[in-house]
Amino acid sequence: MAVTLSAPRLAELLGPLDHAGPAYREIADRVRLLVVDGRVADGSRLPSERELATALGVSRTTTTRVYAELRESGLLHSRQGSGSIVRVPIGISSTSSLIVTPDHSGTIALTYAAPVGPPGLARAFEAAATKLPGLLATTGYLPDGLPVLREVLAQRYTDSGLPTDPDQIVVTSGAMGAISLLARSLLSPGQRVVVEGLSYPHAHDSFRAAGARLSALPVGRSPWDTEALSSLLASAPHRAAYLIPDFHNPTAAVMTDDERTTWARELRRHDVVPIVDESLREINLDGIELPPPFATYDPRALLIGSSSKAYWGGLRVGWIRAPRDAVMPLIQARMMDDLGSSAFDQLVLSELFTEGDRTAAAGRSRLRAARDHLVAELARQLPDVHAPCPPGGLSLWVTLPERMSSRLTSAAARHGLLLTPGPRFFSHAGAAGERHVRLPYNQSHEVMTEAVTRLRMAYDEVLGGSRTTETTTPRSASTLEMIA
Repeated sequence: MAVTLSAPRLAELLGPLDHAGPAYREIADRVRLLVVDGRVADGSRLPSERELATALGVSRTTTTRVYAELRESGLLHSRQGSGSIVRVPIGISSTSSLIVTPDHSGTIALTYAAPVGPPGLARAFEAAATKLPGLLATTGYLPDGLPVLREVLAQRYTDSGLPTDPDQIVVTSGAMGAISLLARSLLSPGQRVVVEGLSYPHAHDSFRAAGARLSALPVGRSPWDTEALSSLLASAPHRAAYLIPDFHNPTAAVMTDDERTTWARELRRHDVVPIVDESLREINLDGIELPPPFATYDPRALLIGSSSKAYWGGLRVGWIRAPRDAVMPLIQARMMDDLGSSAFDQLVLSELFTEGDRTAAAGRSRLRAARDHLVAELARQLPDVHAPCPPGGLSLWVTLPERMSSRLTSAAARHGLLLTPGPRFFSHAGAAGERHVRLPYNQSHEVMTEAVTRLRMAYDEVLGGSRTTETTTPRSASTLEMIA
């Protein structure tokens, strides 16, 4: 049964119009972006043209043209008596574009902040393969994780100043598997979760899917306004709080020792469980001194880690470091969906951890050079944008000179460059985020130079008010292979 999206809700998601060109094209482009991002799901029923026109304050003629354009692109199917239903074409996802380019193989996707495999990763796979016979002698069902990996992870936490036993580790399918598991096991429909007002959107989606009500902090100079946190917790009961204190996604900010102390105190005082995403903690490109893991401030904290950020996006291994009394409920909840992550991938990660820091260091070196190259290219080709150089993490959080992120994303897609618009990272819908865009530095120097060139063309197009439909032909796939 199709889920009906009300006109006020769709208008909220679309945000205020910029009126930089025909309104129908701006609205149609923004609807496409909402579908690509997953904020409007396949099968959703859109409001009537008249209702949407009223909610947006535009003419009925405008919304009629919007729906006609969406139908022409194959994104919307309308039938008398059934309304207009979103139908995402097969093969289209957030790694491709609903604004089609002639040569998909030449598309550059900057929609995911995950690294390519670093030098030395293949050695870990080869070493793991030699131990495969022993692994095959087991059932392979490991709802808590491969014992050798749990031992290594526990030792790493202990070495960082947080004493941990292997039985406090639950291995998951990536960090998202950990977040989804925590959402399902901790939250009941209607319970509130404190979140950063600017954060990793898929985590927030998981909490909403579990029926949680999100209480977003205001977005300011820091993602962690402690005064706002105190007021928020005093206003209503909250079950949990989700935060990214180390190289925050997308800003790369680092929570200070004082902020962690205050947050831990306030969360304990109000009996709120901290869910702490530390999946970017290992991406310390400049070797800055980080405060200890959050669980040293609050032992109740559930820490999330991941191999995808430090090593390779295709190595789908994450984990939760939990208090002992939380482990069994997590395992029981997990077994309702799956019986364990890939045993071989866990074996590979164990090899990576026990070899020393060689492979991870090689990956950081590559990312550091890529970061510096992207910063330099932006300064050379787009001096009007503000792109601070972060000490860690996987992306730049770029500030644009005016509200243009959604328009820039749409224009960039016509030039074969896929971006995630700034509003996607904000918990509050509307105009928030239109002055920002996230740019991962996870590809080769050549590809990133070409990406900035395409971004500059899109930028010039948007600022010039041009709405050309002529597409720039990307270079060959051999030099511009899409890497998500």
